[in-house]
Amino acid sequence: MHLNDAHFHLHAAAGRSVLAPDSTSHIMAPRFAEPAARGPVGDFGILANLTGEENAAIEQFTQGLTGVDQGANYLYANVLTLTLVGLCVLTFMMRLGNMGTAHIRHLLTLSNPGRQSFWSRNQTSWWPKIKQHLLYAPLFKVRHNREIQLSSAVSIGTLPSRFHTLLLTVYIGTNIAYCCVLHYKHEKAAILAELRGRSGELAILNMIPTILFALRNNPLIPILRVSFDTFNLLHRWAARVVTVEAIVHTAAYLANTLAAGGTKGLSISLSTSVSYMWGMVATVMLTLMVTLAFSPVRHAFYEIFINMHRVLALLAIIGTYIHIQAANLPQLPYLQLALAMWGFEWAARLYRIFYYNVSAKTGVTRVTVEALPAEACRVTFDLSRPFKFVPGSHVHAYLPSIGLWSSHPFSVAWVEHGARTPQLELGDVEMEKLPHFSLPSYHKKNPSTLTLPVPEIDLATAPKSQTVSRVSLVMRARTGMTRTLYNKAASSPTGQITMKGGLEGPYGGHESLSSYGTVILFAGGVGITHCVSYVAHLLREYNEGLCSTRKILLVWSVPNTEALEWARPWMDQILKMENRKEVLRIQLFITKPRNQNEVNSRTGTVQMFPGRCNPSTIVDKEVVDRVGAMGVVVCGPGAFADSVRDAVRKKVKVGSVSFIEEGFTY
Repeated sequence: MHLNDAHFHLHAAAGRSVLAPDSTSHIMAPRFAEPAARGPVGDFGILANLTGEENAAIEQFTQGLTGVDQGANYLYANVLTLTLVGLCVLTFMMRLGNMGTAHIRHLLTLSNPGRQSFWSRNQTSWWPKIKQHLLYAPLFKVRHNREIQLSSAVSIGTLPSRFHTLLLTVYIGTNIAYCCVLHYKHEKAAILAELRGRSGELAILNMIPTILFALRNNPLIPILRVSFDTFNLLHRWAARVVTVEAIVHTAAYLANTLAAGGTKGLSISLSTSVSYMWGMVATVMLTLMVTLAFSPVRHAFYEIFINMHRVLALLAIIGTYIHIQAANLPQLPYLQLALAMWGFEWAARLYRIFYYNVSAKTGVTRVTVEALPAEACRVTFDLSRPFKFVPGSHVHAYLPSIGLWSSHPFSVAWVEHGARTPQLELGDVEMEKLPHFSLPSYHKKNPSTLTLPVPEIDLATAPKSQTVSRVSLVMRARTGMTRTLYNKAASSPTGQITMKGGLEGPYGGHESLSSYGTVILFAGGVGITHCVSYVAHLLREYNEGLCSTRKILLVWSVPNTEALEWARPWMDQILKMENRKEVLRIQLFITKPRNQNEVNSRTGTVQMFPGRCNPSTIVDKEVVDRVGAMGVVVCGPGAFADSVRDAVRKKVKVGSVSFIEEGFTY
């Protein structure tokens, strides 16, 4: 681009920007618009007339839809959409088949509980192989949710499963292929223009699944019964695809613009085009988001990361919206759909938060935090309205005085519905309990921490104003909010503090265990909160004749005996439930006992063992003695969950064995 030193000024002519020079300057060419489905494409900025024929030929491919194969763009966008919809349909059909089988099994074994041997066997040879080598399989041998540690302080995340890897390969591979299908016989500038249009089209289209997969109230979660953890994995990879395509889109524009007008021409183009300028802002924001979301940064500074992530996402979406709208590009409906989903989800989320936690009569939810041994807190929320809960659910907890507006996911350990009366203290009740240990400092601060549930009432008939739901969680102190909360509660003279807070949820809880004749629940550490609600639910259903379950084994691995206090109130209530001894067995593994004498209970239905739990040994034994179909659930640290997964995979061909994992790999 050749420009003299004369001063230029802008005029508006026929709706286009024209640079009017003085008599000694070169005439500047207006950027004409090409027709599009939604009207003329415009806002191309200004570029000086070029002296060379080659540069002038390149200039036409720096803007609008010149050189862009919009028909092919729509074709590949539709094919990609159909691919994603097809994967959802296949997942739905698979889930529907599993649910149908479980429902039929449930009905038939309820009508004849003594005859479950048919359901204990595999009815096909191919389905166990699919479970063993695809659905339950880690990417390589054993490692899946165990974090890959570069050092004690640096983690680069986890590996996707084999099935997730297959889905991601199809998704990423098709995006690469669609971007590479170009008219390579054309001149270079035309190829770059076509690549710019293709990558831009796919980047905007992929924003829809990127935003959808990030939503806690994603409608696909209850429809497909796929966990948010899985969708969060897909969200991260979809965001990376969007970012790479946005970078390619921007690079193709820059290559042609620089070839046509050099850096000075690029500067003028960006400064005189609202669309190009905000498109560049959006690309920079997307790149920053993906860079800062790298696993070591995300895990080390999660509180800072999540808030910056939201701000950068908002800036990226605003920049993209202005970029498309200012130029009147045909991809605007894609972004409008994504924004509508995001806005509706936030509205639904805020409604649920206020509904359960804010009341004109009772005020804001009252939260009681109790410091426990082994650096954990029992956190109880007295909600303003009755809480609808299913076993296996989790919630997001808000504690503004500790973590301002941030929220964290926790499994729901226990829910009690009752009248708004003070909680009753436990008297002398004759029942089997978890073993007690000498914890003088803890019991001195907490002389009556063990409590009976609130008086139960019928939620269907009782007035909501006279009912309360107490939702209990266990938060183990790690870093950030949980560490601050524990330190504050532990420093209190009574070991307890109260504050205002709230819950969002419940989420999850899609897996029903009622059709399995045998259920094994593996809990590692604080993962007991996920399992204990299942145990209580199955025992209630057993007493009411509503489940097929005849054997329940709860396996809990904890570092020391002090950690048993985390779930003691609920476990003691379970141990006094009617017919509990007929169905339930509990095995406690203390991995780091202070001495061997404190771990000596190996009789009755509650057994204790020193050392680490070996899931393979337990699963091998229970498969032989199983009643009906067997469901295996695990919630705990990544390495522990991987060992349970490996144990189940080895036995899926022996009988009808299902594996269910609960995890939060944020």
